[in-house]
Amino acid sequence: MLKMAESKSDLFNSVKTILTSAETVARIQNFFGVYRIDEEKKSRESETNGHSIANGEGNHYATSTKIRNVIVTSVSECLQQDKCYTQTNGNSSDKADHHQTHVNYRIENYIWYYLFQFGAFLGDDLFYYTFMPFWFFNINLWVIRRVILIWGVFMYVGQSSKEILKWPRPKSPPVVPLEPRYFKEYGMPSTHAMVGTLIPFSILFLTMGKVEYSIPMGFLCATSWLLLVCFSRLYKGMHYIMDVVVGVALTFVLLAMIFPFLDFMDKFLTTDPQAPLLLAGIITFLSLTYPSQRGWSSTREDTIVILSATGSIYTSLWLNHHFQWYPDRYNDHLPDRIIWPSLAQCVAMLCRELIGVATTLLAHSIIKPIMLETLSFVYSIEINSETKKWLSVEFPYKYVTYTLVGLICMLVSPFLFSLVGL
Repeated sequence: MLKMAESKSDLFNSVKTILTSAETVARIQNFFGVYRIDEEKKSRESETNGHSIANGEGNHYATSTKIRNVIVTSVSECLQQDKCYTQTNGNSSDKADHHQTHVNYRIENYIWYYLFQFGAFLGDDLFYYTFMPFWFFNINLWVIRRVILIWGVFMYVGQSSKEILKWPRPKSPPVVPLEPRYFKEYGMPSTHAMVGTLIPFSILFLTMGKVEYSIPMGFLCATSWLLLVCFSRLYKGMHYIMDVVVGVALTFVLLAMIFPFLDFMDKFLTTDPQAPLLLAGIITFLSLTYPSQRGWSSTREDTIVILSATGSIYTSLWLNHHFQWYPDRYNDHLPDRIIWPSLAQCVAMLCRELIGVATTLLAHSIIKPIMLETLSFVYSIEINSETKKWLSVEFPYKYVTYTLVGLICMLVSPFLFSLVGL
């Protein structure tokens, strides 16, 4: 019995080591063709080949520090000392007397590189700004608004969990951090993995049994999406395996918890007379009580934006329900089968996407400086990179800006479509 217990303990420790080891992440990177090059080897190769790796085959990723000869190797140290990885083009933008340590690497397989670049894109801001409007304007409102409601709730849970758990990202070395901007935040759970799970599987679960298509093919597509996003996080050295596994598992648990109430929540937020005020109150409360461990964090900033976007979308749906501005465009019809568009319809869909995104970007470029000037006047302060981190500035700035931008996207874009016959 004692030997069996020891065997189980050894197995548990082995699995734990694999799931939480930076060396394991580095080996995964090596398997897919990402190799770190130390300074000595780089110098030898430069002398041999007559050029530096950084000038031809790789990119420079730098560690910016405020103390000489300190190499930031973990996100916890980075956050505690306000030192984070920043990407450079070989020229230092740091203040005088700052020491830099470059993480030099080479890519040996560009098929994997571009595939995982796309996988990482499926969890980035640019994807949200393009994918979600496209579904609203071209595919189906009934599905995407529920997906966005789930996205808003789950992202708050995931982002706040990072601040509570304070689990650092993989150390470099041995890992090559291909997206150093994420070293501004902690890593557990992986919110990329959460988004890579919730979007495809929410669409699958919402349409399964209502729209005619191959269920096995649907699961295959959703699983492929999930795996692509998850492996991209390991390929880019941004997460331990444990971060990704917990992100996926947490998402499925939350999906099981929220789905029984999803239709009720959606109906309440789009029809109840008090819904916009209640939603604004919830967003304000969650933003002001966000569990940021250091007074400010990039996750809090992102979370306020996500909550504001979710709130603005449901406020626009509420307005349209009560005033019936676009009854034909904002309907609850879910087709019983997939209708593939013609070439002319594809062109129209692309035009709607371009107009919608352009309208959103224009609104953001106008509202953002107005909000900053307003806050500067109200508080009698200069708005800069430091004062933007104050909660009294950050919350109204992000909340008002992205609420108005979302309302314009959802309410002005359809009007523009009608003007041009789309």
